[in-house]
Amino acid sequence: MSFLAPAALGLLALSVPLVVLYMLRSRRQRLEVPSVLMWQGEEQFVSAALPWQRLKITGALLLQLLAIVGFAVLLGRPFFREQTLLGPHTVMVIDSSGSMATAGRLDAALDQARKLAGDASDAQLVSVVEAGAQPRVLAAFAREPDAVLTAIDTIRAGGTSANLEGAVRLARGLATPDRPTTLLILSDGGIPGAVSEPVADARHVLYDAGGDNVAITGFGTGVPGEGATRLFLEVANFSVGPETVRVSLLVDGLEVGSVDFDLEAGQRRQDVVSVDAGPGQAVTAVLASFEDANTLDNTASLVLSAGTDLTVTVTGAGSPFLDALVDSVPGLRPAAGAPPDVLIVDGGDARIVDRPAWIIAPETPPTGVTLMGRLEEPIITYQRPGEPILDGLDLSSIAIAEADIVDAPGWLPLVRAGDVPLVLLGEVDGHRAMYFTFDLVRSNLPVQVTFPILGARVLEWLGGNRVAATSTAPAGTPIGLTPPAAGISVVTAPNDTVSTLQAEATTFVATELPGIYSIEYRDSEGVTVGTAVAARQFVAAESTGSARQISTTEPDVAEADEGSLLREWAPQILAALLAIILLEWWVAFGRPLPSLRRDNAEVVT
Repeated sequence: MSFLAPAALGLLALSVPLVVLYMLRSRRQRLEVPSVLMWQGEEQFVSAALPWQRLKITGALLLQLLAIVGFAVLLGRPFFREQTLLGPHTVMVIDSSGSMATAGRLDAALDQARKLAGDASDAQLVSVVEAGAQPRVLAAFAREPDAVLTAIDTIRAGGTSANLEGAVRLARGLATPDRPTTLLILSDGGIPGAVSEPVADARHVLYDAGGDNVAITGFGTGVPGEGATRLFLEVANFSVGPETVRVSLLVDGLEVGSVDFDLEAGQRRQDVVSVDAGPGQAVTAVLASFEDANTLDNTASLVLSAGTDLTVTVTGAGSPFLDALVDSVPGLRPAAGAPPDVLIVDGGDARIVDRPAWIIAPETPPTGVTLMGRLEEPIITYQRPGEPILDGLDLSSIAIAEADIVDAPGWLPLVRAGDVPLVLLGEVDGHRAMYFTFDLVRSNLPVQVTFPILGARVLEWLGGNRVAATSTAPAGTPIGLTPPAAGISVVTAPNDTVSTLQAEATTFVATELPGIYSIEYRDSEGVTVGTAVAARQFVAAESTGSARQISTTEPDVAEADEGSLLREWAPQILAALLAIILLEWWVAFGRPLPSLRRDNAEVVT
């Protein structure tokens, strides 16, 4: 044990006069008498017969000597040295990426950071940098532990990848010339290449706790189809053994279906799922009743929109009916010279087809189709049941002047006149195609009420399902805002945290948490004038739970300045000293005990 103020130990000399006082005490005999009334006026003060008595060791004397020793030692400020990760100025870089949510890694990092925060002082300044998608300084040059603790308590694991490189640069910017600065990186290491290595003047505390984990690693639109919205779903098993999971599908918070996955260890499986949802609705996939090492990657969300307009070009003879169809159907527009999404070949040569196409009575059929002759005035006798394109449409009343008889192996007839197909569905060079064997203008179909419905469905099918995800991005991506003039934006996060932003705010950056963000725009009087939703998804690469050690170089500072911390014994000694004083008081006053009060004593005769 060493002392910061050893001169205070000189107070041990107070024990000498204490012992002398005990030796000077007179020893008079204690007698109990019935009354002192007869001795009034006879008082006479006498001195001790033997002023120097032999020292008698008593419990009170020992306790008083012990109290003097404790008081002297307390003023001497005894201390011991303890190893610490703090230096004269330490910047704690705390990783809050999605992988740190695995098996409580971030909780362990924050616990250690809180312990280190208690050592903040004028000699050991502490700064805190959060390493998320958008690194930020939470505390700078803090001397008080409470300031550091307040900053640490704001850190939460998100669904982002850590920008460790940016966080290290931010931490370097906090360096000052008057004292050495050390970087303390509390992280699972991130992905290789996340930071330039080795990191100079830094220490890396690795958190690599693991556990079984199943994650939704893919969820999006862009799956061609008709009818219900079709979504792509991928689930991966990062566990050491097989797992069976069920993914529930929710539209605006209401469950509409589920999909089961049987996954071997390390396996990924994809599926295409159909949901009854349209533009403006939020769709969420959730691992139902499944708990694993990382719960943040058990959900994925997206918001649907109508997608982009479908561009169409008409080649061949063309007709005013087709032009009117393109102009009247929402989401369709002429390609205006640019490469179209869908090609309408009205007569002419169908061998030019190099994209999804609606082929109408061509002079030269596409590859794989052969003209066999013509049929005069065909009568529709067959309409394929259950076909979504024809759902609810009755084509039996259509009059046709003539139709081509074709041999089309691999094509699916949707409408026939006897054995002669009139409408076929197939492919040309891998592209979707719809084939009408009759000329529209030589039929009454364009004047039927079914024509715009049928035409819109044909073009929709050729262009694929154009429902797309909108305002969907990886967690941590800012959300753009369009508040009204002098109005405000109110954003509700997936954890129901509400943030109010002023009119000048055009972005919302606190999007580390995966899920649906609801945005409400209010005017200057607080009236809601518009709403919007946005989705943020967990970064799939963070689900692996992998950890690695970051290469660092140790700080080049003196051992006296860094590596150890002086811890004083004062709190323990003060507590012991107070206990000794209380015990001495109890002994000095004859070990007093609580008296028993007898209010109703009985008299026994």
